[in-house]
Amino acid sequence: MASVGPGRRVPDVRRFFVPTHRVRACPLLVLLASSPAVPAPAADGDVLEEIVVTARKIEESLLSVPMSIQVLSGEYVDSANVTSLYTLQYSVPGLVVANHGMFGATMSLRGITNVGGSSQSVATHLNGVYLNRSDLALARMFDVERIEILKGPQGTLYGRNSTAGAINQLPHAPEDTFGASFESAVGSFDTARAEGQVNFAGRSMAARFAAVGSGGEGYIRNTQDARRFAEEDYWGLRASLMFRPTAALEFNVMAQSVADDGGAHDLWLPGKDFLPDPEDLRLTTVTDANPYLDIQNDLVSIDATWLFDAAWLQSISGYARNETYARDDCAGAPWLVGCVRAVQPVNYEQWSQEFRLGSPAGSETEWLAGMNVFDGQERIHNYLRVPAFGPEPANDYMAATKESTWGVFGQLTRPVKGRLSLTAGLRYSDESQSVSDVGQGRDDRTTLTTADGEWDSTSWRLGVQFEQDASTLWFASLATGFKSGGVTTVQLADGSFDDYRPETVTAWELGVNRGSPGSPGFITVSMFYNDFEDMQVQTIAVAGDQFIFDIDNAAAARIYGLDLSATASVGNHWGVSGAVVWLPEREFVDFTPTVGNAPLDGNVLTRAPEWSATAAIEYVSPPLAGGNLSARLDFSYRSETFYTKENLPSHSQGAFGVLDLFLRYESRQQHWYLFASARNMLDEAYFDQVFIQTSPGRPPSWEVGFGVRY
Repeated sequence: MASVGPGRRVPDVRRFFVPTHRVRACPLLVLLASSPAVPAPAADGDVLEEIVVTARKIEESLLSVPMSIQVLSGEYVDSANVTSLYTLQYSVPGLVVANHGMFGATMSLRGITNVGGSSQSVATHLNGVYLNRSDLALARMFDVERIEILKGPQGTLYGRNSTAGAINQLPHAPEDTFGASFESAVGSFDTARAEGQVNFAGRSMAARFAAVGSGGEGYIRNTQDARRFAEEDYWGLRASLMFRPTAALEFNVMAQSVADDGGAHDLWLPGKDFLPDPEDLRLTTVTDANPYLDIQNDLVSIDATWLFDAAWLQSISGYARNETYARDDCAGAPWLVGCVRAVQPVNYEQWSQEFRLGSPAGSETEWLAGMNVFDGQERIHNYLRVPAFGPEPANDYMAATKESTWGVFGQLTRPVKGRLSLTAGLRYSDESQSVSDVGQGRDDRTTLTTADGEWDSTSWRLGVQFEQDASTLWFASLATGFKSGGVTTVQLADGSFDDYRPETVTAWELGVNRGSPGSPGFITVSMFYNDFEDMQVQTIAVAGDQFIFDIDNAAAARIYGLDLSATASVGNHWGVSGAVVWLPEREFVDFTPTVGNAPLDGNVLTRAPEWSATAAIEYVSPPLAGGNLSARLDFSYRSETFYTKENLPSHSQGAFGVLDLFLRYESRQQHWYLFASARNMLDEAYFDQVFIQTSPGRPPSWEVGFGVRY
């Protein structure tokens, strides 16, 4: 990478030969990811030299980023067996990922949540490609270099649907030497998994291939027969190629395919008040003969970087597709007995193109400009039959959605006096959406109906940062963001189609990073305030024999809180870390929904616990029998969480905490290792989602395995 000053990076074709995550062999490295982005403490003279992130779309030292960001290292992701966003949430305070089965998930960060569908609040990316549908974002993770979680609105550099923040998943890129590794494990519920990678290198190119697979029995038992659900059945393949035809030009191409057919993310349990056994959250009643959830995700990205004397230019092209076939027993309440819903199938495709132009190395004023275009299309065949409503299906319709957007953006950082710098950014976005549907169910419209909508938005950011000394960075920012609006085929009395406006947020943040590479500890603290207008809120209700789905715009909502994380080494063999997000206020300020008409002013926002925290303690032994033994305890806590805007106790999850233990023996030459884990050792019973149906959290489980490297 070409240097831009202390700890700063810009894209450079030479990055292939300079590792971006440089560490000496530090046994405590896995501690890094137990809490928000902090350098691992030193042990036996080994230090973390530098952690490089791409949060602001350039490569720079984590310690110099003036915003709240958490980084999970690939070592942690592997050791903790973080395979999806569902498991990731318990390593990231403030992140809540709620299961919606065949309809994907909703994600919340620092109390800011989305209403489902294509309109997200947390913008997720894989290898630089924006993933517009939650099912794409939920694809299994493997061979990960790092995961970056950006907290707070990212409307300037990331654009639409990032009012809560952004999650960037970065797979391992090809490396400059030959290497290979293999890992295998067995565990609870007859689960077995294996993962492997191989890396080839030549004079001007390199290639990396990775694969993962898992299979087993589920942990949800059925009262009617011997069937089990929520098994870990999935596989994934990835191929990555780096090609450097000249010293100033580099191409990186990645293709990935992931299939998940275990039903691990579907909703199998009735509502909390109608469980077969209230004392057993993992016992269900499924009468449908053939429930299933099969998901196929594919993605291709092409990243090209040119290096010039006066600037650098980067192009990121992406294509992704999702196909979901699903059928489930949706009897979440007595009046829903015999309910069956299905998607047969959901087909989604998207393509995107982004260009970035940046200032050269050594520039006093650092600038970045860019433009992007995006196009996504979804087609769905939806089926719903509720015997209590009649023998015919309530819904049996085809629907299509098309979204097109484009935007231009820029950001500039300039020193103004000594160690004081100012940042200013601006983005303009233009969006259009078209929806249509036609069906033959009892509640469906039998004639094809189409509705269209258009929106535009301008987002901006103003920031200031002050380097008090080599280890202390103060920062403050005022920023805006927006979430896409939408239109429906529901026709109003005046003949127009029901729609909902874009959601906007104005946010400020004040924080400080204290620490430096090689130091025995690090602390970061930030205070934040988010003021929302037109916050999008979903209502699901039953009127007579029909389900009603409606999206309203709450006039105003407010969130403020504190985000803190710290880590420290204690002697040469112990390390501790912790992180907490506190949201003393996260409520609707002005909101009367159109369905129900009861004011909800003062109600707590959905999926917004007041407290969420993680803590870890790790011990690494002195050299023992030719290697090192390490042990780590991880604890994750979340206070009471409401899953509906009405704050109903029946649709809430009480406070809970999960304790995990990880053991690892690593050979001195790091050519092989053994590991074991025990999850949820306190046998905490909790839900990942609570509504008409519920999704239980994982029960106590264990795993043992081994790995080899070449």
